[in-house]
Amino acid sequence: MNSFAVVDCETTGLDRESDRIVEIGVVLLSPTFGEEIRFETLVNPQRPLAASEIHGLRAADVAHAPTFAAIAPRLIELLSRRVIVAHNFPFDQEFINRAFSRAGYAEHIPNECAVDTLDQSRIYLPDGSHSLVGVAQRLGLPERAHHHALSDALTAADILRAFALMEARGERYTEHAHGRHGEVTPAQWERATPWRP
Repeated sequence: MNSFAVVDCETTGLDRESDRIVEIGVVLLSPTFGEEIRFETLVNPQRPLAASEIHGLRAADVAHAPTFAAIAPRLIELLSRRVIVAHNFPFDQEFINRAFSRAGYAEHIPNECAVDTLDQSRIYLPDGSHSLVGVAQRLGLPERAHHHALSDALTAADILRAFALMEARGERYTEHAHGRHGEVTPAQWERATPWRP
């Protein structure tokens, strides 16, 4: 059975070409979805900070934070040999992969190593909000501060656990769904392969 690394990134903006990661949170889960380790850090983006209205971070908050290059070895260690989980995975995937590349690392997280809880929500929940907060509310999960990397990673971990329980009970809204990136299948976490950098 696979273990999991649930990831969330806060960024200077939404442009994958020019914007950078300013905060990252990781929650490691066992194969039975029990929490093992929490990791969070601010990241100095080495560029002007924007999107403060979303995540509340200011330039002074990250001025003395480590760069992505400095945290990359620890991040690789945390994510290695685990299935990567995120809500709207392509967003975090692209920012992390580009950050690895800019820092001189060859590591790359591919689609087959991931579970996107946003896409999975289209199978386990009827039409409605599929945002992180929307899904959490619809599942009756604990409310946490939104747009803080560790809080959002913890919420995504709660969502993954809820979907795993629903799958075990045979509680699906539909057998297959068409997400933004193609068809998604139930229990995607059972089909994903661990990331081996």
